[in-house]
Amino acid sequence: MKAGNFKMNYEGESLSAGITVRASLASKILLYALNILLVAIIVLFTLGGIGVIVLFIVAFEFLFLRYTLWNLHGSETFTLRKKTLSYQLSYGLIKLPVRTLPIYRSIRVIPFHENFQKGSNAMKLIFESFDERGEAVNLYQTALLITQEDYEVFMQSFIRFNEGVNV
Repeated sequence: MKAGNFKMNYEGESLSAGITVRASLASKILLYALNILLVAIIVLFTLGGIGVIVLFIVAFEFLFLRYTLWNLHGSETFTLRKKTLSYQLSYGLIKLPVRTLPIYRSIRVIPFHENFQKGSNAMKLIFESFDERGEAVNLYQTALLITQEDYEVFMQSFIRFNEGVNV
């Protein structure tokens, strides 16, 4: 998977960012064609009276449709505030609920390279903090990749944000 489109906003009290999937034309065509094919198979089997198989194909189509929406229109946003980290995943028109996690002490951001063997500089972000017992925990890991340049810009703002929080 290649790095997504990255946008960031730093407003002193909060640092928010969003990553959107960057889908290629070939993947768009393939995913739309496969969804159309599955819907056609569902219609043919329904008209042919093969109901049991249709149930399995419909269940598979729902899963595949979710996969398609994520890989074509997926995005995620996260917001850091003084004591919380909030994030939300979006599948285009379908948005999952915002989840908010408490930050008990400090927070740090760790870059995670999935494809370091292939020489890719794209990475995910891991937000690490401490729980109420003082043990290190991973609060959140981005689902989408960002470029090395986006990471550096984000870290500059994150350092300024952290300095403002710790004052």
